[in-house]
Amino acid sequence: MPELGGSIRRRRSRGRRGKRPPDKAVREGIPAWRIGGGRRRRRRWRPVSKSGGKPDWRPGRSRGSPGRGRLPRGATLLRALGFVGAGLGTGYLVSTVFVFPSPAPPPGLQGVPNLRGMAVEQALVLLADSGLAAGRVDSVRHPRAPAGLVIGQSPLPGRTALPGAEIRLTMSLGPEIRSVPDVTRLRGLRAAAALEAGGFVVQVDTIESDMPAGRLVTIDPSPGTRVTMPGNVRLVVSLGPPTFPMPELSGFGEDAARSLLSTLGLVLTTVERRYSILNVNRVFGQHPAPYTGVRSGTAVRLIVGEDVFRFRFDPIGTASSAPGPDHGPRGWD
Repeated sequence: MPELGGSIRRRRSRGRRGKRPPDKAVREGIPAWRIGGGRRRRRRWRPVSKSGGKPDWRPGRSRGSPGRGRLPRGATLLRALGFVGAGLGTGYLVSTVFVFPSPAPPPGLQGVPNLRGMAVEQALVLLADSGLAAGRVDSVRHPRAPAGLVIGQSPLPGRTALPGAEIRLTMSLGPEIRSVPDVTRLRGLRAAAALEAGGFVVQVDTIESDMPAGRLVTIDPSPGTRVTMPGNVRLVVSLGPPTFPMPELSGFGEDAARSLLSTLGLVLTTVERRYSILNVNRVFGQHPAPYTGVRSGTAVRLIVGEDVFRFRFDPIGTASSAPGPDHGPRGWD
């Protein structure tokens, strides 16, 4: 009678001679971290023959193992980074060398000299010696700088410029010279305004004179004189004849009043006669009033007193109280 379980043992012994070894033999000598659960791939085992002829079961290389043309993940990442870096470097070299080449280094800068106050010829020679070029030369009138001198430049002195850069210059044409116009026919204010509009500097003085008020008495320098602009011109304007207080003529006789007025340059125009008891043949009224400011040639009007009654005697010697034909009553003092 066959032994119970013998068939099972025979199948197991035949299995040991096959390709797949028992699990315990497979796991002997293998580190624990190499034995994964369901997450690791199953390894295929193949027998390796030894000199004794007995097979030695070792883990083989599966289809997806690194031994058949596939690198680990770290090596793949490093290789990809190497390719990217090489591509970037090549692109940078191509762009900097062929597409956008670096410009040539700039030449040395040159300081701009100070040319103001020099003659134009000297300034041009100095620019040529400094390695600079003369640009446009402008010319303007200047009240003090002589003609032919440099009074401005661009760029300003002390700045730097490239060799051969142009320097603009401004040259003086000297002061402008004009003749003083004749404004003697104008009144003082209008003459001053006309001269100022022409670029002259006007100074106005006033003086008392026999000329009418507001008229020009003197122009200094005289009309027609050539002066450097802006020229100074002095005008003297008349304030009219000098004034003096009107004298008081009350109590003067008519002849004495006439003589005094003639001496002062006043003109007696009217003598009005009025009857008076106290001021017979004497001045008791005048116009202008006493102490009023008057000028030579002012017209004066006087009031002279006249006797109220004049008695005439007939040839017989009797006095007549009748007034004469030319001495009627005209007024009372």
